[in-house]
Amino acid sequence: RMFFLESALLVLLLRKPGYGYSLIDGLAEFGFQTERLDASVIYRALRDLESAELVVDSWDNNSLGPPRRVYTITATGKAVLAEWVESLRQSRKEIEVLEAAYEEARKQG
Repeated sequence: RMFFLESALLVLLLRKPGYGYSLIDGLAEFGFQTERLDASVIYRALRDLESAELVVDSWDNNSLGPPRRVYTITATGKAVLAEWVESLRQSRKEIEVLEAAYEEARKQG
């Protein structure tokens, strides 16, 4: 599940830089139940992505409240995301073949 979370975060950051809570809201699009999602999980994933140099952070001092840490995808992050998406596409094809074979075998048996 962490791989899917990190992939979804990178897609959100590919669209535009974001901070933790804005990213949490965006995860609903990918099927995450955001009201039940612990923010610490998101921040840990963002730190892991940053350690892997897939995202960088900076401080936004222009917010109305306290400064916020804003995350931006890096060029490496974009390249890795493209690889991950291609891997997911390949997995989807393999799953579709398996499902079709299963349905055919079910009809025969």
